[in-house]
Amino acid sequence: MKYYAKLISINKDVEEEVIFAFGEYNICCFIDYSPVPLRVGNIYLVELGLWFNDDMQVETSKDKHFFIKRERNTFQHIINGYLFEDKLVLSNLIFEDELFYDFSYFEKDFITIKPDRITVSIID
Repeated sequence: MKYYAKLISINKDVEEEVIFAFGEYNICCFIDYSPVPLRVGNIYLVELGLWFNDDMQVETSKDKHFFIKRERNTFQHIINGYLFEDKLVLSNLIFEDELFYDFSYFEKDFITIKPDRITVSIID
C-alpha cells in the first residue's frame, strides 16, 4: 500500500535504516528503493512491504489491539492486526501481501506476525 509519511531519522551507520512516521506509528524501515536523496523532516510518498527471511509464521492473537513493536535495535518487528483477505489491517495502516491468502483460515481474526523487516520504497 502507498502512504505519505514523514522521515523522522536516518541511521548514520546503516544507510538503509530509516524511521518514518505513519500517523500514530513510527516505524523502522529498510529502504528497498529511493530515486531521490532523503532529508529528515520531508514527507515522501512511500510503499510499504514485508520481508521474511524464512517462511511467514502466523499465530492467532488473543490481543484485539493493533500494534507494531520493534524488536530491540533490529529491523524485526512484531505486528498484531486484523486479517482480511490478503491484507493485514492496523487501524490506519494496511499491509497487503499475497502470502496472507495461505492463511485464509485466520481471516476475520486478529493475528500476530514477525517480519524480519518492513521495507519501504520511495515513489518519485
